[in-house]
Amino acid sequence: IEESTALNERIGDRAWVRLIERHDKMISRHVKRHAGHVIKSQGDGFMIAFAQSEEAVRCSGDIQRELAKRHNGIRVRIGIHAGKSVLRGDDLFGRNVAMAARVASAADGGEVLVSEAVREGVDDRDGIAFDDGRDVELKGFSGTHRLYALTL
Repeated sequence: IEESTALNERIGDRAWVRLIERHDKMISRHVKRHAGHVIKSQGDGFMIAFAQSEEAVRCSGDIQRELAKRHNGIRVRIGIHAGKSVLRGDDLFGRNVAMAARVASAADGGEVLVSEAVREGVDDRDGIAFDDGRDVELKGFSGTHRLYALTL
């Protein structure tokens, strides 16, 4: 959630908790609808896994469109990357998990950014379109990486 601490300070703890509860229910509803799995929630963010990149993209678009209709002040950054990871207990680890987190960090509130691997995997699917992309440096990764914003 973009500027979550400032929003919490502005509305107070009780209102913040109610807002987060509604937010979490909405996220869970969309994740379930798109056959995803919540790996963990970290207060104001989620790690979610999908078997198919297309479902991750469609779920993210649905979340952003629903949030845009609400007037609760929540804007989220969503990043999607595809690749293998290591399952340890109920958690995922590995380079691709870190890459997904960095892609999310590069997004603006209200934006869904995807890596080249995701764009290539879902390009030309019905109803999915991306911008021309931008090159960014991602903390901990060498070089620049081309990221694409989902057209909502």
